[in-house]
Amino acid sequence: MTRATQSPPHGLPPVLCGTAQEPDTPENVGKADLLAHDAPVVSPEMAADLARDLYGISGDICPLSAEKDANFRIRLDTGEAALLKVTNAIEDRAVTDLQTAALMHLAAVDPSLPVQRICASLAGRSSEIMTGPDGQTHVVRLMTFLDGTMLNSATPGPGIYHQIGALQARLIRALRGLFHPAAGHFLQWDIKRAHGLRPMLDAVGDVDLRRRLTHLLDRFSAEIAPRLPHLRAQVVHNDFNPHNLLVDAPNATRLTGVIDFGDMVHTPIACDLAVACSYQIAEGAEPMKQITEMITGFNAVLPLEDEELDLLPDLIRLRHATTLSVGAWRAQRYPDNADYILRHDASALRGLNALDEFGNTAAIKALQAAVRTPLSE
Repeated sequence: MTRATQSPPHGLPPVLCGTAQEPDTPENVGKADLLAHDAPVVSPEMAADLARDLYGISGDICPLSAEKDANFRIRLDTGEAALLKVTNAIEDRAVTDLQTAALMHLAAVDPSLPVQRICASLAGRSSEIMTGPDGQTHVVRLMTFLDGTMLNSATPGPGIYHQIGALQARLIRALRGLFHPAAGHFLQWDIKRAHGLRPMLDAVGDVDLRRRLTHLLDRFSAEIAPRLPHLRAQVVHNDFNPHNLLVDAPNATRLTGVIDFGDMVHTPIACDLAVACSYQIAEGAEPMKQITEMITGFNAVLPLEDEELDLLPDLIRLRHATTLSVGAWRAQRYPDNADYILRHDASALRGLNALDEFGNTAAIKALQAAVRTPLSE
């Protein structure tokens, strides 16, 4: 780690609440394949300079792994920690501002939610602009840092899945008043955009799997997509997965944080819930066990509607179909990175198989039973 030379004045800059201020610079192309572009080349020394010059803080600088951005944890002498994020130049500036606005909105609406907070720059702004060595410009933001263990690296204890559902519902409820012009941006990982997967199916090498995915997309077009406009919709996190959830210890007893708002979009609430559920399909004879615990927690905070429950199993399948289709398509385009791109394929296929074997009728009955579960259970 590199230590910045200037001591922090009094700790982290003040947290901003309200509406984000968009950078006074041109927007980038919004539909680019972000993962096809390298993360910004920012050294720890450069990060220390940015933290000092833009935010007036310094401390121990530690680079963090990230797919598309350059992230650094800064540990101040006060013991506080911050995340310095330098965003990929190719990301649409309006989409970046959506993420910033969401965190500021959450700070104002529900300050008790365990999410990061946006810190003000010395100029009082929610973000700043830097020019890299290659001449590209990047949005720079400073956020509070959430310590904890990622759920994907922990052993969930009793009640964790109920907590996941309840926390997701709280987050949705807090975001429902957020409006932003970039919320309708195109994102293939948004389940309501599943029709866009069809041209990618040729890249799926397994003929039987390609046939299954084609049939699922046919059902989506004919039966599912026409029902989506009737569902409750709003801006949502859209990536409530175990890599983005923090817990208190390797043997988890309590959720402590939600991170990574990079896939935010305006979509049906049921689609957001389906993303979360897709990662929690259990192995064995009871594939819906963890999901039903989540649904019980979710429903206690934000009661689900019958139409949402009826569509949820199919929406979970479509999330798996998205993982398998996008993965195959991207691996074909970037074969040197195929192992990394396809790292979630096995679990997606397992989840798809488990739901198909369990059946829609049984899955819907399990979900209906979950929302009828008394809160004391």
